[in-house]
Amino acid sequence: MRFAVIGAGWAARNVHLPGFKAAGADVVAICDVNEAPANTLAAKYGISKVYTDWREMIEREKPDAVSVCLPNVLHREPTLFALASGAHVLCEKPLATSVAEAREMFDAASKAGRTLMAGQSWRFEAGSRAIRRVVDAGELGEIYYGEATALRRMGIPTWGLFHQKQYSHGGALLDVGVHMLDLAVWLMNNPDPVRVSAQTAAKFGQRPEIARMFRGAWDPQKFDVEDFAVALVHFANGATLLLRTSWATHIEAERFTVRVLGTDAGVTTAPPAVYRNREGIPADEQLRVVPSSHYEREMAHWVRVVAGEQKPIVTPEETMNVQRIIEAAYRSAAEG
Repeated sequence: MRFAVIGAGWAARNVHLPGFKAAGADVVAICDVNEAPANTLAAKYGISKVYTDWREMIEREKPDAVSVCLPNVLHREPTLFALASGAHVLCEKPLATSVAEAREMFDAASKAGRTLMAGQSWRFEAGSRAIRRVVDAGELGEIYYGEATALRRMGIPTWGLFHQKQYSHGGALLDVGVHMLDLAVWLMNNPDPVRVSAQTAAKFGQRPEIARMFRGAWDPQKFDVEDFAVALVHFANGATLLLRTSWATHIEAERFTVRVLGTDAGVTTAPPAVYRNREGIPADEQLRVVPSSHYEREMAHWVRVVAGEQKPIVTPEETMNVQRIIEAAYRSAAEG
């Protein structure tokens, strides 16, 4: 199998290429409009071909699968092109900037007979995987509530184009919030969202003194996305989900975790634990998991999907519901 990567930024450098190397996959080409970082990664990982045009790369190399590691607003076009060219596609999260765009991309995959999967790496984290096994065993009973938390204390991105809506479409919600939102939807067994109430804000990124703390990594006057968002999601089965996300917040420490409550037990992913009653006595069960690279697990899974050995763990139906919640959250915040 032949793999190709579009984009030589953070995701390619820290997730896709190290993961492909660990899985023993054959990456035949990498593309970036800025040739320098692509050349650096090509030399590091023994990639023979470097391109600055992804169309040319796909047409010439004819890869079996393509990784799309570009800013959010640029996901659609190369994904559609790669699928039409006969390649499977692993696209970084969030898959799309709208529900309509995501639907178009999945329809294109179906038409081409190829697999399109969103790169939701937190599903492969050891604690998340352990809790999924608890959920699959039916130990929670009726799941009626979830919390998705992705809060950074002072973690505004200092690289890339995250801060400008024209490139990223959104801020903290699309960057880190989508990870825990996807994880929560998955652990709650993908209920159908019907209503969202949300609020977004930019409380830190537009302040010059904050930008100076990060050595001027961004222009506060061009910071036009949210650095905080909160949303309450209602599902058709009566369950609710509270989503909280931020790039900067005055809290004790960064927190990335999901909590799911059921009638028989509750769980958290970080720490991975189960809370229930044992013979009428409250019991806390800490799960002992072996830490491992969830990026490597994600890419190893993707290689097996492309080989036809596994079904994608991130399904179109789940990704579409995540997109619906995100779009509704932005709409709710905009309309008040």
